[in-house]
Amino acid sequence: MSSASSVLPSAASLAFRANLAKLVSPLRRVRPRAPFWELAAHRAPTLALYRNLLRNAPDDDIRWRVSSLFRQHHHATGTEKTRRELLKGYKWLDAFKLARTGDEKQQAILARYSRLLAVRAGKGYWKGLVRQELAWQERLKSRPILTGALMKATYYNPPLPRMKPQPTVISDIIRARYKAREGRWARRGLMVEDLRDLAEEAKFEDGLVNLGEDFEPVFRNVNEWRGPIFKAIAQVDSWNTNDVKRQYRPVSPELRQILLDARREKIANKTRERARERRGVILKRTLARKRQGPPPHFLSRMTPAQRHRDKIVRAVGEVGYVGMMKQRMGFKLRDGGRGLAREDSFDLEGEQLERLQEMEKEYYAESKRRRREHQAQQQDN
Repeated sequence: MSSASSVLPSAASLAFRANLAKLVSPLRRVRPRAPFWELAAHRAPTLALYRNLLRNAPDDDIRWRVSSLFRQHHHATGTEKTRRELLKGYKWLDAFKLARTGDEKQQAILARYSRLLAVRAGKGYWKGLVRQELAWQERLKSRPILTGALMKATYYNPPLPRMKPQPTVISDIIRARYKAREGRWARRGLMVEDLRDLAEEAKFEDGLVNLGEDFEPVFRNVNEWRGPIFKAIAQVDSWNTNDVKRQYRPVSPELRQILLDARREKIANKTRERARERRGVILKRTLARKRQGPPPHFLSRMTPAQRHRDKIVRAVGEVGYVGMMKQRMGFKLRDGGRGLAREDSFDLEGEQLERLQEMEKEYYAESKRRRREHQAQQQDN
C-alpha cells in the first residue's frame, strides 16, 4: 500500500491538471460535421464582404468585375483557395474605401483598372455574341424536322409524326415502356406459377387428410391465398389492355393535317434546293448525286463510254455538253431543248469569222514553234 500511495499524484497536482485542461479545452479545434461553406461563420462574413464591395465600388465596370469574380469562385471547396480569394476581396475593399475618402493614388489606380475592364468587357460582349451564334447554328444542325411520314402506333407509342433526328425524349419514353411491359409479363408469369404451386399444395394436403394424417391444413381455404394474386394479375392485365388500346389508336385529324403540311413543306424545300442547284450552287445532294453510280449489276456490263455518259448526265446543267448528252440519252429537258437550239444556231459572219480564223492560225503556229523549241532543248541536253 505504501508503494502505491507514493506513485499517485498529489492533490495540488491534480488540481493544477484540472485547471490546465479547463483552460486548454476551449482552444482545441473542433472539426464541424458540415462543410465550411454551409456554416454561418463563413456565409455571413462573405455576404457582408460582397455587399460592401458592391457598395464601395467606384464605377459599374469594377462592380461588374467583382460580381464576375464571386460567380467564378462560387463553387470553390478548397479552404486555402477560398481563404486566398477572400483576403484579396478584403484588400480590394480597403482600396475602395481609400479611394472614396480621397486618396489620389488609389483613385488613379482604380481609374486605370476601370478603363482596362471596359475594353475587356467590350471584347467579352462580342465574343459572347459569337459563341451564342455558334451554339445556335449547332442546334439548328441537329434540330428535329418533320419528314411527313407517320410513325405507326405500337404497344409503346401512339401514332406520331416521324422526325429526323428523333428527339431523345420520345426514344426514352418508348424504351421505358418496352422495359415496363417486359417486366410486367415476367411478373405475371411468376404469379401464374404461384397459383399452380398453391393448387399443388392444397391437393397434397387433401391427400394427407384422406390418408388419416392428424394435422391442421394450411391451404384448405385456398381462395384466401389466391385473392391477392388474382388482384395483381388483373392489374397487370389492365396495363396490358392499355398497351393494346395504344396500338390501335387511330390517327387524329390534327395529326393528319400536320403530316400533310410537312409533306408540302418538304416538296417546297426540295424545289428551292433544285433551283439553287440550277443557279450553280454546289450542295450536299449535288455531290452525292455525282458520286452515285448505277447498280453494280448494270455497272459491270457498261462500257467505258457508257460509264462516262452516265457520269456526265448526273450533273444539274441542261446546256452545253451536259445538255447535249442528256438530249442524246432521251432526258426530258426543262426548256424542251430550246437552249441547245440557240447554241447550235450561233454563227459568225464577216469580220468576226475572219478574226476567229486568224486567231486559230496564230494559236497553231505558236504551238508548233514551242514544240520545236522544246525538241531542240531535249536534243542539246
